[in-house]
Amino acid sequence: MPKTSVPANCASCADNVGHGPECSSCKSRYHFSCAGISERGYDRLGTGKATWICSTCRDKQAKPSADLDATWTSTSESKSGGKTGQGAAKEDLLVQMAQQMDTILQKLNSITSIEADIKQLRNDITVLNGNLNKSIEELSHRVSEVENRVTEVEQLRCEVNDLKKTVADLTDDNSRNEQWVRKSNIQINGVPQKNGENLIAIITRLADHCHFPLKADTDIDFITRVATKNDNDKRPKPIIVKFQARYKKDDFLAAIRKVKGIKGSDIGFVGVEDRIYANDHLSAKNRYLLQQAKAKSKDKNYAFCWVRNCTVMVRRNEKSPIIHVTSMEALKKIT
Repeated sequence: MPKTSVPANCASCADNVGHGPECSSCKSRYHFSCAGISERGYDRLGTGKATWICSTCRDKQAKPSADLDATWTSTSESKSGGKTGQGAAKEDLLVQMAQQMDTILQKLNSITSIEADIKQLRNDITVLNGNLNKSIEELSHRVSEVENRVTEVEQLRCEVNDLKKTVADLTDDNSRNEQWVRKSNIQINGVPQKNGENLIAIITRLADHCHFPLKADTDIDFITRVATKNDNDKRPKPIIVKFQARYKKDDFLAAIRKVKGIKGSDIGFVGVEDRIYANDHLSAKNRYLLQQAKAKSKDKNYAFCWVRNCTVMVRRNEKSPIIHVTSMEALKKIT
């Protein structure tokens, strides 16, 4: 039959003991607190558990020498006729030595437990040190990855800046090209629009009114009306006239500007008093700059805003310098 464990009582306090140290000499069981040793310290004794003895047995092991001294003292006293003062002092000394030995043994047991704790602490430190080194290595690896990514981001940022500059340069080139192909064009606004109209005849009448010698068959490359972006705009569509030569366009535009207040009735539209005016045929960018320049000039009380040679210009008064508005940045000069 299997051997069953019989509950034991503590040899010190007589209470039931579950798990506790057992004396190798008297086989008595103790609570750890009663035996004067920690559970952790006892467990770390390892094979030393088999030789562990309680304080009671340690006292008994120290007693024979004391008994021997007591017997020697008793014999001496019987020979001398009784206990002498010297014998009593020696007996007290032996008792003190036994107590000191017991204290030393208890301290040695505590030291053994402390040594085990220190050993375990060293093992724990070794493990922690290994984990710390591993964490530092992982962190260094991550820092290296971040640094590499930062380098890549900086390279990409430089590339993006280069691309932005390229796009800006291409945009400027495209804007200049768009305006260049319009260099020989005039845009005329306010001319009444009718079905089946003859634009060549209309422009010829306008030239006659301005006393300009226009030869439509040789001076004009083409003429057409262009749609506006706003479908709800009920005003007549602008007329675009492209001349064969730029100087001819400049001369015609100058002649129109000399005649102030041209109306529809002046070129054959009976009863039409709407004003007709002409200007350079601007690109989309320059038209926007002209709109912004007019609005800002009005807000800042500038007296003049006009277009010459497809360039927007503003001037505060007749004595102030002319500002050439060629970009959005240039608009900031209107202050």
